[in-house]
Amino acid sequence: MQLAVETLLDGVMRTLREAVLPAVEGRFARGQLFAVLDVLQNLRDRVEPKAALDDAEAVSTTAALQRVVALLGSDAAAPLARALADAPTEPAAARAAALRAVLVRAFALLDELPEPVAAPARAVLAEHLAAQAMRDVATLKPSLLQEISKG
Repeated sequence: MQLAVETLLDGVMRTLREAVLPAVEGRFARGQLFAVLDVLQNLRDRVEPKAALDDAEAVSTTAALQRVVALLGSDAAAPLARALADAPTEPAAARAAALRAVLVRAFALLDELPEPVAAPARAVLAEHLAAQAMRDVATLKPSLLQEISKG
């Protein structure tokens, strides 16, 4: 479950303005930093997340929630089944966000059920979350920590 592009860029810009800019003394370097801030500010509202990432999350979440509904049976899982059916189909980002909310509801519902009933359903949800974490990590570029640590 990735952060929205806007949220990421807002955080980067805030860090550059509040933490980096005060430490930059040279006029040229400050100018370069302001140029980067200008580009990020203009880029913020032009970048869209890849729909394929939201689609993959939505497909995985839907499958996991359907398995949970099947495990719990129609009476216990009725609220989840309704919420799953009510999730929008488009756009992909809205569907993924709605299904994340249903996932949260599923965990809340499982907390109210006896452990022998809830445990298999929790395992299904944990499997989905592990796969989602791997999908999220797979999109990351190689780390620059070595270069960062050198300053």
